[in-house]
Amino acid sequence: MPSFNQENFDKAMKEMYPYKKVENLVYDNNPLLAMIPKETKFPGRNATYAVEYGVTPGRSANFQTAQNNRGGTKIQDFVVKRIKDYAVVSLDNETLLAADGREGSLLDVAKAKTDSALLALSRSMGRDVFRSGNGDIGATATTTGTTITLTVPDDVVNFETGMRLSAFLTSDTTNNALLNNGATVEIDKVDRDAGTLEIKTGTTLQAAWGHGAPVQLVPEGDGRNSGDALKMTGIEAWIPKEIDVANTGSDILWGCNRVQDTTRLGGQRIAYDSNITLVRHIIKAGTRLAREGGRPDVVFVNPMDMELIAAELEGHGSIGSVVAGKIPGPASQRRYNGKEAAVQFGFTSVSVATPAGVVDLISDHNCPKGVGYMLQMNTWALKSLGAAPRVLDFDGLKGLREANSDGVEYRWGYYGNLLCKSPAYNCRIAFA
Repeated sequence: MPSFNQENFDKAMKEMYPYKKVENLVYDNNPLLAMIPKETKFPGRNATYAVEYGVTPGRSANFQTAQNNRGGTKIQDFVVKRIKDYAVVSLDNETLLAADGREGSLLDVAKAKTDSALLALSRSMGRDVFRSGNGDIGATATTTGTTITLTVPDDVVNFETGMRLSAFLTSDTTNNALLNNGATVEIDKVDRDAGTLEIKTGTTLQAAWGHGAPVQLVPEGDGRNSGDALKMTGIEAWIPKEIDVANTGSDILWGCNRVQDTTRLGGQRIAYDSNITLVRHIIKAGTRLAREGGRPDVVFVNPMDMELIAAELEGHGSIGSVVAGKIPGPASQRRYNGKEAAVQFGFTSVSVATPAGVVDLISDHNCPKGVGYMLQMNTWALKSLGAAPRVLDFDGLKGLREANSDGVEYRWGYYGNLLCKSPAYNCRIAFA
C-alpha cells in the first residue's frame, strides 16, 4: 500500500479545514459578506417570499366608508433561485510526496493550493454581494490594441493576472448577451496604479470581441447569453440606481414588478448633490429611512470614499461649521471602534449620528467607488444549501483522485443567493 494514499490524505484535509477555518479565510477581509445573516437551509426549487407594500384601504372614521372600501393588502412576491459558484484546486501527487514526510510539510503544500482556491472564491463572493448578478466586475473607458483602461480605475482590484475575460455591451439591458459568443482574452499584466490591464499578445480586443469601448468586463463563465443571471443577486440589483419606469413601465426582479411601489419594492435612493458634503448625504439617507420606518445599522463605502468622509468628520463637532465650502450635516464626531460586527469578525468603523440613529460606516474594498449603501442588516440573508462556501464532498470524500492525471482534486463552492426581505429599509447613496 502506498505510503501516501487517498484515504490518509483525505483525513489530513478534514483536520486542516474545519468550517471555522474556511469561514476565517473567506469572511475575514470581506465585511459585508461577513455581516450578512446566514441561512443554511434552501430546499426546493426556489425561495418564494412576499413583501407587503400597501395596507388595506378599508379604514375610515365612518364605518360604512370603511366597509365599502374594504380590500386586501398590497403584496408582491420574489421568487429567488439559487446560483452556483466554484473554486477547484488540483494537487500533484509527486509534489506532495516530495515533501520528505517531515511533520507539517505535506499539509503546508496542500494548504497553499487550497488557500489560493478559497481566496479566489472569497473574492468572487465579496464582490458579488455588492453587484447586480450580471457578472461584470468593471468597464472599459478605452481599448487600444491590447491595453484596457478601466472607466473606474479603482475597479482594478477586481482583476488578476491570468484571468480570462468576456464582455457585453453596456447598452444591452435585455439579457446582457456576451460579445462574439463569449470569446475571451487573457490578462497578462495588471497596472494597479494606472487602472489598466494588458492582455496577452496574439489578438486585439477589437478582433476578439468585435467591438471597442465601452464594454462591461466579466470573468469567463460568469456571464450569460440569455435567461437569469448566473451570479449572486447583490445589493446593486435589490437597491438599484433607478427603477426603470419611464422607458418600459416595468422593472422586474425575480418575478416582481417593482414599479408598483418603487421604494418599498426597490429600496430608497439619495442622488448626488455637489453642494453638500458626503457626510450630509449619509445623514439624508438616514432621514429617508427614518421617514419610511427603517432602522439602519451600517453604511458600507469604498476605502477611497471612506478617506474623504473621515476627513470631513475630523474636528467637525458643531452645527454650522463648513467643510470645503459645502453645507454640512448635523454634528457628528469621528469615532473609531473595533466592536464585533459579526460573529468573531470585528471591523473598524466610523460612527455618524443620523435621524435614524447612530450608524457605523465600514470600509469594504468590494464596494464600488462613488456609491454607499445604508443597510438594515436584519432585512438581508445569504441563503444557501449548507454552508457557503463548503467543500463539495457529497460522496464522503474530501478529495477526488483525478482520472486523467497523477493528482488529487478538491472542489469548493456553494449553492445559494442573497435575499432582501424589506427593500424599503435600505438606501443607495450616490457620492458622485
